[in-house]
Amino acid sequence: MGRWVTRFTGGILLSFATTVWGGVIDTVDIDDSKNPATIRIDFTIPLQYINHAPERQGDELQIQFRTLANNLFSRESEISDQQTVNAAPSRFVPLIDTRYQTDAAERGVLTLRFSRRVSYKVYPGSDRRHITIEVVTTNNPLKSENQAIKPAPVTRTGKPSRPTVTLAQHYVVNLESFLEGENQPPLKDIALGERHVVYTRKFPIEDRMWNRLRIGFFETRQQAEAFKKTLLDKYPGAWVAYASSEEINQALEQADILTTPVKSPLRRPKAVLPAPADEKVYALMEEARKAIAENNINHAIQLYTKVLRYPDNEYSRDALEFLGLARERNRQYAHAIREYQRYLELYPQGEGSIRVKQRLAGLTTAAEQPRTLSTGKKRTERATPWDLYGGFSQFYRRDESTTDAGGDLVTQSSLSNDLDITARKRSSTYDLQSRFTGSYLHDFLSDGPGSYNSISSLYIDGNQKQYGIAARLGRQSRNTGGVLGRFDGLLLGYQVSDLLTVNGVAGFPVFSTRDGLKTDRYLYGISADLGTFANAWDFETFFIEQQNDGILDRRAIGGEARYFDPTKSILSFVDYDISYQSLNTLIVLGTWTLADRTTFNASLDYRNSPVLTTTNAIQGQTLPNLSDLLDTLSEDEIRQLAEDRTADVTTVSVGASHPFTDQLQMSGDITVSNLSGTNASGGVEAIPGTGNEYFYNLQLIGSNLIKNGDISVLGLRYADTSTSNISTLTLDTRYPIQNVWRINPRFRVDYRDNSNNDSTQWIASPSLRIDYRWRRRYRFEVEGGGEWSTEDLPNDSQDSSSYFFSLGYRVDF
Repeated sequence: MGRWVTRFTGGILLSFATTVWGGVIDTVDIDDSKNPATIRIDFTIPLQYINHAPERQGDELQIQFRTLANNLFSRESEISDQQTVNAAPSRFVPLIDTRYQTDAAERGVLTLRFSRRVSYKVYPGSDRRHITIEVVTTNNPLKSENQAIKPAPVTRTGKPSRPTVTLAQHYVVNLESFLEGENQPPLKDIALGERHVVYTRKFPIEDRMWNRLRIGFFETRQQAEAFKKTLLDKYPGAWVAYASSEEINQALEQADILTTPVKSPLRRPKAVLPAPADEKVYALMEEARKAIAENNINHAIQLYTKVLRYPDNEYSRDALEFLGLARERNRQYAHAIREYQRYLELYPQGEGSIRVKQRLAGLTTAAEQPRTLSTGKKRTERATPWDLYGGFSQFYRRDESTTDAGGDLVTQSSLSNDLDITARKRSSTYDLQSRFTGSYLHDFLSDGPGSYNSISSLYIDGNQKQYGIAARLGRQSRNTGGVLGRFDGLLLGYQVSDLLTVNGVAGFPVFSTRDGLKTDRYLYGISADLGTFANAWDFETFFIEQQNDGILDRRAIGGEARYFDPTKSILSFVDYDISYQSLNTLIVLGTWTLADRTTFNASLDYRNSPVLTTTNAIQGQTLPNLSDLLDTLSEDEIRQLAEDRTADVTTVSVGASHPFTDQLQMSGDITVSNLSGTNASGGVEAIPGTGNEYFYNLQLIGSNLIKNGDISVLGLRYADTSTSNISTLTLDTRYPIQNVWRINPRFRVDYRDNSNNDSTQWIASPSLRIDYRWRRRYRFEVEGGGEWSTEDLPNDSQDSSSYFFSLGYRVDF
C-alpha cells in the first residue's frame, strides 16, 4: 500500500549550526533480512528514471534521472551539485556510499559504489520519489546459504524423481515476472533438459507481491548466460540471477509435487455415460468455453465434469486441463491441484503437460506458508542497540576566470565542511531515528559572498508499528500532501487500515537552508494515502493552507493517482489553488517496458512558475515582507501583483531506451517546452514568453567495455530555444584501477548560434576527477578542469577561459 513510512532517528539529536546545501537524497536504507537484500533510496524531490548501467552486475551502478521539481515541490534553488550519503553498515550488502550529482539542467546521476562486484536489479518507485535496488547477498549466513540441498525423493524404480542439485548450483534464469493475482502466463515452447527445474518464486516490490518464473540450476553464471541465449527469441527479457539454498529447496519441493506419484495411483476414469456423437461433446466444450468467458465458473465446472464422464475421446485431455483451470479460477485450489496431478498422471508428455506443470508449480508456491521452529519456551525479544553512522568531509574549491576585458579574476576560494550523522534504533514494535545534515563554508576571499553555515536536516522520527502511528519533528523535507519542500515542523501519520493512512502536517516553510526558525509564515494541512487496490492502484488526496504575515498565502487541494505493474506505470498529480482558482500543477507520467527490455516513457507537465502564492508579490519590490506592502496596497492589490509575477510553463516529453546487450544500451528523448510571459505591474516590467522551445537528447552507454567496472557515456544534445541554438557533444567515462582507484575523464563541447546578438560561440570543457578509497571508510578525491570559449560577434570577437580545482576527503563511520 502507498502509505507514509517514517525512518526515525531518535536517540541523538545534534543541535550545533552547520549545514549543507539542500540535497536530492533524503535517506538510504538497507534491508538484508532477506536474500536478495534491498537498498531503498528516498528523494527530497520527485525524479523520473531514465536508464541505468551496467545492466545487471558490477561494483558501481549509475542511474540517470530527470528532475521533475523545477520549483514545484521545493521553493529554494539550493540543490547541491553533488551530495554523498551512506547507509547503516550491512554485513551482507557491500555498499560503500551513494552519490547524486547534477549532470545538466533538470538531469542528474545517482551512483552507488560497492566494495566488490554484485548482481542487482533496479526498480524505479511508482511515486517517482524513491528507487529500490535488489542486491544478491551470496555470503549471508542468516539466509542459510550453506544449508544442505534436500535430496530428491526416490521412486519405486530406485531413480530420483527429479534432477539432483548440488551446493554449487546456485544460478538460475529468470524468464518473466507477473503480479500476484494475475493469471500466470503459460510457459512458452522451449527446450528443457532432464536436469532443468521450472518453478515460480514470490518476492515483494513496491508493497506488492510479484512472482518470477525461473529455470535452474547452473553451477556458474557463464553456464546460465549460455542457456539464457537459447531462450532470447521466446523470452527476450530473460536475465540470470543467484538463488539462495532456501529458494532452491522450495523449487525442488515444487518439483517433488510435480513428479512424485500420488499415494493412490490415478487411473483413467471409468465411463458412466454411453459414447456420444462428437458433435454433442463439441457442443458441451463450446458451452463451457462461453461460460468461462462470461465468468460463470461453476457452470463451466459442471460441463467439463460431464465431458469427462463420457468414454475417452478427443476432447477428454482438454476437458481435464480446463477443469483444473476452472477450479483454480474459482479459488478451489485443492481441487485444482488434484485435477492437475490427475492430468500429469494420464498425460505426462506433450505441450499441455508443460502448461499444467507450470500452473501446478504456481499453486504449490502460493500454498507455501512460512515455517518456524517452536521450542515450547516463551522467547523474549533481545534489546537492539543504537546504530550510529554518517560521514564527514572537507573539500577545498578554487575557481578562476580570464577574459579579454577583465583580465584574471578569482571567483571562488572556499573550504566546505560537511557532516551527516544518523542514530537509529529498530525493534519488532517500533523504529526510532534522528538525523542531522549540515555544513559550514569558509570563504577565503575578502570580496566574496562571505562564510556561512546551513542546516538541511535536523529531526527526530518515530514509528510505532503495533498501533500504526508515525511522527517526525524538526527540519525536514516533504514533497507530497501539498507541502512545497523543506519546513520546520511536525508530520504525523496514522494507519487506519491496510488501505488507508491519514497524515497531518504543521510547521514553518524554509526558503533557504541558511535560515534559522522563522515563524512569520506557517502552513498546516491534512492528507490521506489510499491503496493498494487490485494490486496496482494507489491514491492520495490533500488539503493545505499557508499564511504569511496574516495574509492568506496559499489554499490548495489536490492529489495523486498511481498505477504500477511489471510492465507499465502511470503517475498523475494535480494541485489546484481554490483561493486563486488557479491550476498550480498538472503532471501525467507514463512508462511501458517491452519484453526485450525496451522502455518507453512520456510526460505531460503543466505548472505555474513559480507556484502561485501571495508571497510572489514581493518579487521586484524593494520591500522584503508582505506586511510592508500592506502599508500602501490593499490585500486584493497584493494578490493581483502575485498573479502578475507568476508565469505558466507547459512541457511535453517522449523518450525511449533499449539495451542491445548487457554492456551496451541507447536512450533518447524529445522535449517541447513553452513558458508564458508575465504582466507589467507594481513598477515591474513585463517579461515576454519564450514560445515553443525544443530539446533533443541521445545517449550511448557502454559498461565493461575495456575492463570490468568501466562505464562510458557518449551524449548528443541539441536545443532550439528562443535566444539560441545549441549543439552539445559530451563524453563521460569512469575507469577502475586495482579496485581502489577511479579515474573519471570528462569532455564537453558546445556550439551556440545566438539569435539575440547575432553571434556564434565555441565552448570546450575538459575535466578529470581521480578518487582513491582506503580501507573502505576513507576516500580522497582531486578534480580539475577548465573551460575555453571563443565568441564571434558581428564586429568583434571575445575569448575567455576559466579553470577550477578541488581537493578533499570524506570519512565514513
